[in-house]
Amino acid sequence: MRAFNYFSSLLLLLVVVPCMASDDYVSEVKLGDNVTIVRPGNVTKLCPYPDCRQGQHVTRVPKGTVLKVEGMMNVRYGDSTMKWLETIYKDKRGWISIYDTDQAK
Repeated sequence: MRAFNYFSSLLLLLVVVPCMASDDYVSEVKLGDNVTIVRPGNVTKLCPYPDCRQGQHVTRVPKGTVLKVEGMMNVRYGDSTMKWLETIYKDKRGWISIYDTDQAK
C-alpha cells in the first residue's frame, strides 16, 4: 500500500503540478518581439498547432535560437492557461510554448 501511495504522489507531482502554471509566470510578449530558446539541447518542439503531442512536432529547435513572434494563443488546461507562440524556424511555421523561451519568469 505504501508503494501505491508513493507512486500516486510522484504521479501527481509529474503530471498535475506542471499544468498548474499560469500567465502570472510569463512576460508580456507582443507580436514582432524576439524570444530566445532556453531549454537545453534540442528539447523544444516546433508544433503544427499549440500543445501537440510527442511525435507530432514539425522539428526541434536548439537552445540559443532567436525567433520572431508571429502569433500568440492561450490554451486552457483546467484552471490554468499556457501561452503558445507562433513562429517560423528554418522556413517551417509552428508553435512553441512560452516556457521554452527566455520570456518565462
